[in-house]
Amino acid sequence: MLMSKSFYHKITDEQWKIIEPHLPKPKSTGRPGINPRTAFNAIFWMLDSGAKWRYMPKEFGNWNSIYHIFRKWIDWGVFEKILQSLVENSRKYFLVEIDSTFCKVHQHAAGARKILGNQNIEVSRGGKTTKIHALVNEHFQLVGISLSGGNVHDSEMAIKVLSKVTLEGKKILADKGYCSEEIRNFISQEKAEVCIPDKSNAVVIHNFDKELYKSRNIIERFFQRIKNYRHVATRYDKLSNCFLNFIILAAVMIQI
Repeated sequence: MLMSKSFYHKITDEQWKIIEPHLPKPKSTGRPGINPRTAFNAIFWMLDSGAKWRYMPKEFGNWNSIYHIFRKWIDWGVFEKILQSLVENSRKYFLVEIDSTFCKVHQHAAGARKILGNQNIEVSRGGKTTKIHALVNEHFQLVGISLSGGNVHDSEMAIKVLSKVTLEGKKILADKGYCSEEIRNFISQEKAEVCIPDKSNAVVIHNFDKELYKSRNIIERFFQRIKNYRHVATRYDKLSNCFLNFIILAAVMIQI
């Protein structure tokens, strides 16, 4: 029997138990809208396929209606709340890794109206790119994220990203690209342990836990996992906030 295109993008009952409490309740009056579970399945299909919204399988409903639901859920912080609940209900974490990764920007993603502000798309090596700056704990959970244009250096975004979580009592791992006194001082002031190697030309040599630093591949593996979803591997969204929430959704789906 031939399966429909959407068959493999339907979340399980167990996954729905995690997701449903964070969705707004459907209106009890007026014309019934699209079922929230169907809408979530449709958005999951978009995440995995990387297709245009208008190419969405008709069994999900009107693509434009699904898109408006997606935008409303972003405004209500739905995807962030799901991710936050996964982190809070998981084991405690003591390790935070910070790093970045490039995403190529599809030609259709460029050209957002200037009135909408900076959409974090810049020209770097290989053309137009967006850079994902992420914090990941030892359980492969995303605990902080920011976007920038691809030409922005990691160190310029470090403190902004690190400020998104409570660092006290944690060990912060980063590569040599984050080796600056400003970043080190910020981490120390937050009462966290710095685990960042010095650059080869460093004047002041800092000690760091070399054994702990070997676990640096956690965030690299995290990036690899979320980029298995086509809508993250390549940026198709004109609006930075839409792309950001697809990344957050990918971080949710690799956890559940």
